[in-house]
Amino acid sequence: MYAQSPMQAAFNENAALLNNFYRPVILPPDLIGRAAPCDIFSVRGTLILKAGSMISQRAYAPFQPQRIFCQTEQAHHLSTLDPIEELKRVSRILSSISERVTHGASVTSGELLALAHQVFEVWFLDADACLGYARLSQYGAPSVCHAIHSALLAAELADAHALQEDMIESLIGAALTMNIAKLALHDEMFNLERAPSAEMKREMRTHPIESALLLQRIGGLSEYWIDAVAQHHENIEGSGYPAGLKGNTISLPARILRIADTLAARLTGRKSRAPQHWNLHHARGDIHHFTTHVFGTDLPKLDSSLCHKLLRALNRFPPGSLVRLSNNELAVVTRRMPEHTMTPLAVYAVSDTRGTLLSEPCVRRIGARHCEIRGYAHDSLPKLINVDWQKAWGYGAGAASS
Repeated sequence: MYAQSPMQAAFNENAALLNNFYRPVILPPDLIGRAAPCDIFSVRGTLILKAGSMISQRAYAPFQPQRIFCQTEQAHHLSTLDPIEELKRVSRILSSISERVTHGASVTSGELLALAHQVFEVWFLDADACLGYARLSQYGAPSVCHAIHSALLAAELADAHALQEDMIESLIGAALTMNIAKLALHDEMFNLERAPSAEMKREMRTHPIESALLLQRIGGLSEYWIDAVAQHHENIEGSGYPAGLKGNTISLPARILRIADTLAARLTGRKSRAPQHWNLHHARGDIHHFTTHVFGTDLPKLDSSLCHKLLRALNRFPPGSLVRLSNNELAVVTRRMPEHTMTPLAVYAVSDTRGTLLSEPCVRRIGARHCEIRGYAHDSLPKLINVDWQKAWGYGAGAASS
């Protein structure tokens, strides 16, 4: 341990407050020149404008929307957007589109572009809430939830790779539609308790091309999007399908999507395959050791440099990580702090020391004089089906507040 400077100590205190009681909003442009309806904080938890102070033009950049933070119970003064509810809405729309595809009804590129844009907007607003909720909650058909989770992870990796916003949106769209021709088959595979039949395996090997051809027939989508869908099961060492591409002959968006698809599948599992949880001891290693631990036997098939970037962006305790505390409580990590990749500053306890679910999540500070994280606890997830995860990020009815 090292002695903290007063500035670092103050930052840690602000960061902990941010983790506990605050949520992000996009500053509405119509508030320029008006009094702030509530206290406004920076991403670091620093108070930048007190309630009643005038919001100047400098606070708003029209080409770079300003993400600010406010107390959870005051967020409605600035925005009513609930990203978790929006993810549920995206799930319903994607399920409807899948039904129409199955029955040969028309689907327009405008619908798919709007869906990709909506996911981009909620990810941009509150990526932590979106990633955490997508990992912990089943809010639609498994195939649809997997597509959305993959889209969010793809956005994280694309952003970490410094891709432009339009390319990130296209990648999100590719993730949402990568299995569009065979979503029903993916649901069937998810619920299998035995090995898939030879026929299922044959169908699975054709779904990237069938989905890409379907998107081409719809028209109006970028080549970047369609290539990602067509190649999202190609492997870096050439063992993938449908074309057996290798190395950089696989497009960058497809390599990104392959990693996002793989990690989402490992974190979720299926009836015949348990989720692949992280081990705290291995998570403490360097990034190469950590990446090998997280991706396991899938790593040789993936672009390892991109895998490193994604895990650096997510940190060792990504949003939605369930952890067991030193007081035996079960808690969920809600927000990342980039300067503290090893351990979050605070978590939300969701069960007490006896394992009884709490009616409201309870903030726990992490540190030598508070609670310590004893380990990851995702094997306890099946016991938590009634937890209202939205509350942990300050959304939904009766959301957590200070």
